[in-house]
Amino acid sequence: MAYNDRPGGVTLVAVIAWITAVLQIGLSILILTGAIAPAGVSVPSAWIGIVVGVITLLVSFGLFGANRIARVIVTASLGLSILSSILQAATHQDANVLVGAIITIVLAGIGIALLYTARANRFFA
Repeated sequence: MAYNDRPGGVTLVAVIAWITAVLQIGLSILILTGAIAPAGVSVPSAWIGIVVGVITLLVSFGLFGANRIARVIVTASLGLSILSSILQAATHQDANVLVGAIITIVLAGIGIALLYTARANRFFA
């Protein structure tokens, strides 16, 4: 399958990963420069945000290029996001946390499903 035959679902997941990475890197830089100072965010966590953002950016390009390792990394990341959301919902008995967790679980589940459709499997083969 040629790269221009990339399934729309894979493109969607890759674009969302790319946007997320750029936002994470940008926000982390703003925190490090002192342009913004959110409560509870430290300099080490901002550096971690940059590292995670760069990894996410690289993985998003891997999805665009049919890299199987990138698909596994994104799947693992979305799976961890689901697990984290379940733990947050179980730990915090707050309606807002529950709604956020449900939205995250649904979106991550859709992302995983889009990466493993029949067309996506052929694309990554």
